[in-house]
Amino acid sequence: MSADREELEQERDFLLKSLDDLEAERATGGIDDESYQQLHDDYTARAAAAIRALRDGVDARPAPARATPARRRLVIISVVVVFALVAGVALAGALGARLPGQTASGNTNSEAQTATAKRLGRAIKTLEAKVNASPDDYDARLQLAHAYEANGDLRNALSQSDAAITINAARPEAHANAGRLLYIASESIKDKNTQLQFVTEASAAFNTAIEKDPEYAEAYYFRSVLESATGQIERAQADLQNYLVKAPNGPYAEGARDLLAKVTKALETTSTTVPTSP
Repeated sequence: MSADREELEQERDFLLKSLDDLEAERATGGIDDESYQQLHDDYTARAAAAIRALRDGVDARPAPARATPARRRLVIISVVVVFALVAGVALAGALGARLPGQTASGNTNSEAQTATAKRLGRAIKTLEAKVNASPDDYDARLQLAHAYEANGDLRNALSQSDAAITINAARPEAHANAGRLLYIASESIKDKNTQLQFVTEASAAFNTAIEKDPEYAEAYYFRSVLESATGQIERAQADLQNYLVKAPNGPYAEGARDLLAKVTKALETTSTTVPTSP
């Protein structure tokens, strides 16, 4: 094992393990919300970058954020969130991207299924030809990513999303789509450590999409689903509210309102069962 790879693996393991300490600090009131969120975002981004460097061989890790005096103790004892993967919203069902004309429920008629599969196959070949002819076409890459996903090929869908990011990292759509695909993929992974790596990378991708374009509404909804499924209820509520303000009639508006009602109820229940400080 090369020294660089060993260093990356040590950093990845350290960050993922130490996220648990941050959660424990928060649970016991040892950290304020603002510091928690700053640390959560900073270390999640670093963990995701280490994971991507190990996977792709490209080291694009951000420089560690400077610790303020209030944060130094937490940095010393280690930190980044361990996502408590709990039963909740299934991202694959809630967010599955589909080609125009493909229904969410599918078709149980075998003849119709065959016809749909053939149309999808032709669409993929057409898009592959388009990408081969114009490899720097950002939108074509995303269209092909959606087509691969509709065909159940998450690996190639993610590859095309990553290619779109390489073409134009300043646009938010590919970052958000990559995050969504990573989280969808995480749901079928049995190994918890590997699953955690995918979820961490997905969270970082959503954060990046919003950083690139704070007005890109869909990223807020995608991130809120991850947050609600990993116990970050207050952040999920804020992201859902942001989505509905930015896209009140957007494609996920109905699901966002339903999820917002659930997380709001969960927060209200928590506030009535946890004693407040005198």
